[in-house]
Amino acid sequence: MSRDYVARDPRTGEKISLGKKRQSMIKAAFRAPQGPWNSLLPDQIRDLLEKRVSTIEVRWMDKRVLLDRLDAIRAITALPRTEDEYIHSTILNGLCSRSSQERIASLDVFLVGSLRDSDEMMEMLDVMIDDPDLTVRKKARQVLITCAPIFPSALEETIFRLLRSEDENIRNDAFNALREAAKQWPEVGVLHLDELIREDDVDLRRRGARILRTIAQRAGAAGWDLIGWALDDEDPEVRRIASRTLPGLADSAPRIAQIMIEETLFDEDDDVRNNSLKALAKMEKDDSRTQTLILDGAKHRDPRIRLNCVKMLPIIMSGNNLRQTALELISEESDEGIIQHLNKMALDISIEGTEDEKNRFLAPLPKTEDDELPDLHSLKSGKKKKLEEE
Repeated sequence: MSRDYVARDPRTGEKISLGKKRQSMIKAAFRAPQGPWNSLLPDQIRDLLEKRVSTIEVRWMDKRVLLDRLDAIRAITALPRTEDEYIHSTILNGLCSRSSQERIASLDVFLVGSLRDSDEMMEMLDVMIDDPDLTVRKKARQVLITCAPIFPSALEETIFRLLRSEDENIRNDAFNALREAAKQWPEVGVLHLDELIREDDVDLRRRGARILRTIAQRAGAAGWDLIGWALDDEDPEVRRIASRTLPGLADSAPRIAQIMIEETLFDEDDDVRNNSLKALAKMEKDDSRTQTLILDGAKHRDPRIRLNCVKMLPIIMSGNNLRQTALELISEESDEGIIQHLNKMALDISIEGTEDEKNRFLAPLPKTEDDELPDLHSLKSGKKKKLEEE
């Protein structure tokens, strides 16, 4: 008796409900791959699979096409659900075939068959990834990427192994599979990244850091811990990649972002500091810790950090406080561009500005009785003009 696929939490094994997007994807996966084999009728599929005939001619897109057993394998999921057991055994047998073409055809319907009955399927996929034939191996890795978000627990060990492969192509596909799984299951990303960011292999740490953005918004405290670890990495590239999550965190988890900004705003790497500044610009400016960060940044050794923080000063203060702070910073500043910005802030326009600027601060004169009387000359002119018109 075939069994439908049941989604389970990769940590607890408990049954969970899938979102509408994932449900739609699974429904789409139940559809067979498109091709001339879609013209085969159920009886014709069985005849080809059981070798009662070697070929069958069908009409496809206004052409007559000759189909064989490989086409029947790709069409097998068109059979009714009552034959799921037959479909399952046929796909498994096809994966074990001596013919590489038959193994590839079976991989074409692997996901659909797995969703109908997943028994032994993920174990077989692990075997196919190490197939002697290069084309079969590549196809199996493509299937892995597709299956990873649907069968995260069953493929956990397979992905773990392939992530550490010395073959760059295999490693690339494994990280693509992990990224797809992490989009749907942040817990899966956390599970793998928790080990990847501690690896001695710097390439693994860098690739792992790139997946942090996928889980940063939804993985909660576990994801924030991973970002913090990556921001402390000895490799600047790992820190750069991890720091790209900070602007997003400033929106979704400002308190956590604030702690990380305090650590990264003064990082020795330019890109890390710039990403930290982008996050700082999104923070609530009334917060005392944010104000302290901006003031400290205005005294940083890097002129770019100082300039960006100086530009934020009018947002966190005004009036005499702004002028006094600007004057204090000018006394210690050596960069001419920054000094120009500070001079504008230190200037009291009501006293030192131009005549027009000073006048803006003057109170309007009170109205007199003469101001309220009508203009006699205007009245006379208007009356004269009216008489002329008449």
